[in-house]
Amino acid sequence: MEFRVLGPITVIGADGAALDIGPLQQRSVLALCLLASPRPVTVTRIIDALWDEEPPASAVNTVQAYISKLRRVLEPGRSRRGAAAVLVGRAGGYALDIADGDVDLRRVAGRVDEGRRLLAAGDAGKAAREFRLALSEWRGDALTGFENLPWAREERVALDELRLTVVEEANEADLALGRGSELVPELVRLVAAYPTRERVRRHAAHALYQAGRQADALALLAEGRRLLVDELGLDPEPRTRELEARILAQDAALAPSVPVRLVAPPPEAEILGRSAELARLAAAVEAPGHRIVLVAGEPGIGKTSLVEAAAHRATGARAVVGRCWDGGAAPPFWPWVTALRELTGRDGELAEITAATGEFPMYEAVARLVNAAGPAVVVLDDLQWADAASLRLLDFLATTRSCPGLTVLATYRDTEVGEPLARALAALRRLPHVEGVTLGGLPEDAVAEYLARSGGDPLRAGVELRRTGGNPFFLGLGDSPGAMAEVLRGRLAALPPGAHDVLSAAALIGRETELGVLLDVLDLPQDQVLDVLDAAVQARLLTERSLTYSFSHDIVRDVLRDGLAPLRRRRMHARVAAVLEGRGTQPGELAYHYREGLVISGMAAKAITYARAAARHAAGQFAHEDAAVHLEHAVALTGQLPVTDLALRCDLLIELAEALTVAGLNSRVHPVLDEAVAVADELGDGERLARAALGFSDPLVWAMYEELNATAVLVERIDRALSGAGARWRSMLLSASAIIGAFTRPMDASRALAAQAVEEAADDRSLLRALSAAELLSRGVAPVEERAALLARMRGVGVDLVDEWLVQEAWYVELFTQGRFDEGRPILDWLRRTATELRRPALVGLAAWQAAIRAYMLGDLAGAEAEAAEAARAHPEGGRGPKSRADLMRALRLRAEGDSAAALEIEHQEQMWTVLRCALLLDVGRKEESREIFAALSRDGFAVMVGDLAYRIVPDLLTELIVAFDDREAARALYPHLEVCAGRVLGWAVADRCLARLADVLGRDSSALRKSAEEFARRAGMPH
Repeated sequence: MEFRVLGPITVIGADGAALDIGPLQQRSVLALCLLASPRPVTVTRIIDALWDEEPPASAVNTVQAYISKLRRVLEPGRSRRGAAAVLVGRAGGYALDIADGDVDLRRVAGRVDEGRRLLAAGDAGKAAREFRLALSEWRGDALTGFENLPWAREERVALDELRLTVVEEANEADLALGRGSELVPELVRLVAAYPTRERVRRHAAHALYQAGRQADALALLAEGRRLLVDELGLDPEPRTRELEARILAQDAALAPSVPVRLVAPPPEAEILGRSAELARLAAAVEAPGHRIVLVAGEPGIGKTSLVEAAAHRATGARAVVGRCWDGGAAPPFWPWVTALRELTGRDGELAEITAATGEFPMYEAVARLVNAAGPAVVVLDDLQWADAASLRLLDFLATTRSCPGLTVLATYRDTEVGEPLARALAALRRLPHVEGVTLGGLPEDAVAEYLARSGGDPLRAGVELRRTGGNPFFLGLGDSPGAMAEVLRGRLAALPPGAHDVLSAAALIGRETELGVLLDVLDLPQDQVLDVLDAAVQARLLTERSLTYSFSHDIVRDVLRDGLAPLRRRRMHARVAAVLEGRGTQPGELAYHYREGLVISGMAAKAITYARAAARHAAGQFAHEDAAVHLEHAVALTGQLPVTDLALRCDLLIELAEALTVAGLNSRVHPVLDEAVAVADELGDGERLARAALGFSDPLVWAMYEELNATAVLVERIDRALSGAGARWRSMLLSASAIIGAFTRPMDASRALAAQAVEEAADDRSLLRALSAAELLSRGVAPVEERAALLARMRGVGVDLVDEWLVQEAWYVELFTQGRFDEGRPILDWLRRTATELRRPALVGLAAWQAAIRAYMLGDLAGAEAEAAEAARAHPEGGRGPKSRADLMRALRLRAEGDSAAALEIEHQEQMWTVLRCALLLDVGRKEESREIFAALSRDGFAVMVGDLAYRIVPDLLTELIVAFDDREAARALYPHLEVCAGRVLGWAVADRCLARLADVLGRDSSALRKSAEEFARRAGMPH
């Protein structure tokens, strides 16, 4: 198990899932024990913390009950009479008997101690890594959720001070490495936050000096002296005065240099015939400002040589390379990690390099690091193999303004464009500073020059062009692409014995192969392996640097791998996996090799274990789509277990659904949860059925609840889970039933379920979902005071920025419903900006949809159509079909322009579209058809539409139709449904305007309603 206090109090179980550690007071008990561990906490201390004032007489019994419940969570398999092994009793209290490595706070202490030792020994690079690893343990503010508890305030202050101290230690190490330029923005911010903290100010001055800003550094120190003297009556510390003297003396030791290797220029012959393309790329890297160039072409066509030649021509810019791995074995963000390591001199993974605690903060930190490095050219090679997380980061860096000096030259095989890359390319190509270059074969004159330079016959250029298609790689081989395997076999035959085994193993290990790994994988004498490697380098099949070998081209590696017999290939993968496992290799690489190395069914369990670990690792790096890929592999592997394990398969399916939801891939969630429910039913497992049924219990999904489909199936599933679920799940199941069942039951019944969910919520997670359900169902029907109370409670329960986003979106809807459009506009702008920062497609799409509704209400139908299209483009996976939203706005625009006939050609199946079709038929003179549809809709007091009467355009169109047909019975049935919204927006209309129409049909005086509607529209800025 893993225990976390540096963020929300969390316990991670052996399966990687967070354990339910109970309500706030029970979590407080665990937090107190964690903060004190390994020392015990007395019962008196716990009671004082839980009850700030006079504790109740039952306080001791309550504490013992919490301890008992926590023990059941931490040791679920322990018998009632068995001694506790984790949360143990000690003299006068309780203690956690856990290893230092199982607690984030104790890991921090260990890493800080090691970092200080390394820094004292002069190894600033390794020290900086230790400090950054320590900082990566924070997952937000320490003790999140305990902000309002008196006992936690001092603890939070102490933990905040600890983090600041670790930041200072990391800055100390980074400054010793000469990284001041990239530290300046963050250090200046820290000085503003802690103006009298001398160590922070010294670091900021030192960083400014390393950035070439000596005057600013001295001014910063002078300002600090003034603050200390004027406000505190103190003189600066001796170390501060010493730094000032060293800056004045321009002490060279204050600014050590950090070498950055430039991309080596390719041989001149390799870029023959590419003068026009090279000129375009060179212009891009030389031009000021942000540039992205996408270079496409078939394998071997010369993409890499071209971009590296262009990068080398960049003057005054630092050029680095990040290469993608095929096969899914690389860690998340691998090309960016390798590029940033070279650019900044920092080591570790992306979350460690940036010390970020969230996806968007990490992206922003990358942008700041790139910007601090000055003008930079980043070559990203082979994007067709890039993981989804790397493509998302590329998309962010292409759109941010935080690194204006960045140029990216990216290559990809246009013959191997998969879905993630296709999505990324479509988004990138819409940007004005992104251009594409597609490479074809070399022209005949370039082929002739190549032959002349290589000792061939230039007169054979035409023949060679027809034979190779002008592909430079195949020209170099001297044979046709179709004969590639034969050519390699010929070259391998000229190498020492064992060459095929050695190079095939290297091909399976990865794009780069360390000599030590290769020697462990092969059952060959060391001297024989070294002889083969030396000969392969001489034959230009491999390149070598620091005992790490790479293939001269991926085509060579592809042919070697593809030439292995299937069983031999699997056995070799299994051997590679076993070797890498002993070396602490990344779980993603181990998962790949174990998956590809399945020889017997017994190996599947290990492959699943590492796939699951790789998913957790990817999620920890905020690469949720990558996590989903690993879990998809794990689910598939359960079919190869020697004994069927339905419980494991169900758990993996639920984890996969969660990863897909976070990644915004909603359309893929439905079938995964359907299978999870089926497996849980087969097991007869109520707990797992509840978890599967709750797949759509996230308030982020509910925000789009109007788009949910198959609601009858979902309601049946949730209600079935409710009948067998324990108290742990009841509140969340009630919330889900309230929302999803709102389409098929009266609104009052759904609101009652939501209220019951709020009452039964036993923890903050359940309460937030219950309140979210109640808020969504109260829109347009509850009094302002009731909704304000709901929003206030939601704000008090939310723990992260997504929760805050949902609260702000709810408040925007409330202002909108009241017609306070101008007040709501800044909130809408915040929603759009924050959704983009969070990189959550569902939020971006929902914010754009809210903007579309606003534009429609203000009479800007073209703007509404454009925003609806943007919502569909931002989140194409959202709900039942975002295209229907764009189609709705287009149909409404066509109708407003008098082209109802064209609008009739747009068809969808939802009830709302039936109402729209009824109105459009009336527009084009097909009154009897329209009347027939309306009669079906209004039968039994609009019984078939009871859940949709306040939905979007429905109230506006229904009241229009009632007037057109002068249908008093329908008016009488509809009036009470709409009357509760008087004085507000109703769907996408002013409620009083709809009510006035009904009043006219009923023969009532509508003047007051019409006046109220006109005043409402005037205040809101709507067309009268």
